[in-house]
Amino acid sequence: MPDDQKRKRIGYVDHAVDIGGGENSLIELISRLDQSRFIPVLLHTAGAKWLDRPELSDIEKVAAFQPMSLLEKKRDEVAARRWPLIWNALTTIQPAWLLHRALRRAKIDLVHTNSLKAHFIGGLAARLAHRPLVWHVRDLLGEDEGLSLLRRATRMFTPRVIAISEAVAGQFAGLSAKVTVIPNGIPLDKFTPGPAPRGLRAELGLAEADKVIAVVGRLTPWKGHMNLLEAVSDITSSWPTVKLVVVGEVAFWEPEYEQQLKRRATELGLAEQVIWAGFRTDVPDILRLCDVFVLPSVNEPFGRAIIEAMAVGRPVVATASGGVPEIVVDGETGLLVPPEDPHALAQAIDAMLSDPHKSKEMGRQGLVRAREKFGADRVARQVQELYEAMLGA
Repeated sequence: MPDDQKRKRIGYVDHAVDIGGGENSLIELISRLDQSRFIPVLLHTAGAKWLDRPELSDIEKVAAFQPMSLLEKKRDEVAARRWPLIWNALTTIQPAWLLHRALRRAKIDLVHTNSLKAHFIGGLAARLAHRPLVWHVRDLLGEDEGLSLLRRATRMFTPRVIAISEAVAGQFAGLSAKVTVIPNGIPLDKFTPGPAPRGLRAELGLAEADKVIAVVGRLTPWKGHMNLLEAVSDITSSWPTVKLVVVGEVAFWEPEYEQQLKRRATELGLAEQVIWAGFRTDVPDILRLCDVFVLPSVNEPFGRAIIEAMAVGRPVVATASGGVPEIVVDGETGLLVPPEDPHALAQAIDAMLSDPHKSKEMGRQGLVRAREKFGADRVARQVQELYEAMLGA
């Protein structure tokens, strides 16, 4: 057994109640941590629904704070507050003080925050506890979503920043914070090429002759699902058997958005073409089933689902948005189109479906790129090297 007195205790702070891409990436990191050197401790909101993942079964967990109004607000609502979040005692001091106490009790050596609100709360808590601080920044913000607030907090808390893409790192330009770009990784042992399980087509209501487009991601406006519906509508005359499988669910703060999407699909005459699959635990199998994977985001900080599709050998159509061009090599591993351009999106999907040989070769090239650059083990090694540098190992 490793000597616990020599191992450093890393406190991972995440405010989310429901699981999202950031939580999936955090789970992959924690499950690959070298526990002969580091002890992961997950500091979370009480009642978080994503803690039952089997990879976390042996991980120490601390309910550091209770659900509260701050944690339930959208980021643009937080940004619109009259007083900046980091100076608003009613919304920041209470959870930060609770987290500070939890850091002390858990004897945390380094604080690693994993979500936007956790950066603010964890930054103040780490300052109070005199602990080194890492922000794992996964958001690409507009001015109306708290970018200026994030930059102010950076000056106040001086975190070491992990950015998941060069696009995300650009938000810290001109600041003194040290920023390291470490792209998200995926478990390559789970996302592998191969046939989809027998019966999955029938379960989803797909015929053998259907051409299948898949999109995976939270149902939220910036993910661009509305544009994708318009694009699918454009190609149905050329591809009458095309089906769109939508994997994902709405966040608790946007419960009406799913109904807006379904209404728009009906208006476009796509009621029979769109399968609303909801949250799924068999994403690799659904990706193996599709002919083309599409990510139509408007302002995408990274695009984890693109790598998952590439890793199973599927060609990708995506928008040249945020960090996506750092993943997809246009014309080699997929096709990139301008954001918010349904016509261009439709043309790219049509091109993929019309040339199976070329799309298969793009899928093969994407598989090679995913394996070379985006494995979860590589991410864990890079993060651990940063810990060691910060802790003076």
